[in-house]
Amino acid sequence: MPEMTPQPALESDLVQRIQERYQNLRKSERIVADYLREHAGTRLSLSITELAQTLGISEATISRVSRALGYSGFPDLKLSLAEGAVSRSRYSNIPAEIEQTDTLIGTSAKLANLLATALQGTQRMLDSSKIDQCIIALKKARRIVLVGVGGGAAICDEAAHLFMKAGLDATACNDHYTQVVLAANLGPEDVMIGISHTGTTMGVASALKLAGEKGATTIAMTSDPASAVARAAEINLATWTSDTPSVPLYGDFLEGRISQIYLIDLLYIGLLFGDDFDGSAKLQNTATALTDYYQHFGKDV
Repeated sequence: MPEMTPQPALESDLVQRIQERYQNLRKSERIVADYLREHAGTRLSLSITELAQTLGISEATISRVSRALGYSGFPDLKLSLAEGAVSRSRYSNIPAEIEQTDTLIGTSAKLANLLATALQGTQRMLDSSKIDQCIIALKKARRIVLVGVGGGAAICDEAAHLFMKAGLDATACNDHYTQVVLAANLGPEDVMIGISHTGTTMGVASALKLAGEKGATTIAMTSDPASAVARAAEINLATWTSDTPSVPLYGDFLEGRISQIYLIDLLYIGLLFGDDFDGSAKLQNTATALTDYYQHFGKDV
């Protein structure tokens, strides 16, 4: 009986094939698999020799991985990736690497890689002096007001929740009218944080500008340091952004939201671990109160 020739795998299921076979690959072979997974959906321009040199492994290892993934060899693998890259389509504000034809397992792996890339990119752009400025201002703040709309508003709610548990007076606001009202009544002892992935939310920019004029410390969290929101604030914390075209009102990039959560958590931890801030005692107060509440929930107290 003649030996069956492996059929070319489509780009859409390359990640799933790697997922299914990954545990059976040797350590050196996993290096190739990791590279392919990270570059799924793009043209592979390197020759087998160039790829081997780039990864620091042998050409034979690349050939073995190609066959293990269902290809007849490395040229077949490259051809399949090229065909997948040509047939790709883009959806507004969804990572360009993710395709409708992807399996859920394939999408899960791509999404995990994209979010990891976003976090790493945001971490690389961190300015320690700006982070320190933010933490000092938050620690001393009489009141903290977080402003955002859409996806940014959800991050504001999460941040207010964290800060309140640590004993800070934090408020989240998602409508422009109230944002302006709040900004008008802030002062030098207060902090306003504006969150906008694109930085083009003019209501948030207006609130930050007004709060700054009233003497409050203003912090922007955007992916564009040149945007209106960033320029309206005293301090700008930059988040990583992909090259997927942004369409206003279609929703934020998931990578942007995860990067914003990352920065909020970083500020929160910085507060708790900082000097002259008894975060541990305040968190214990919160925990005790909530425990007592739920123990008596539904009972007469």
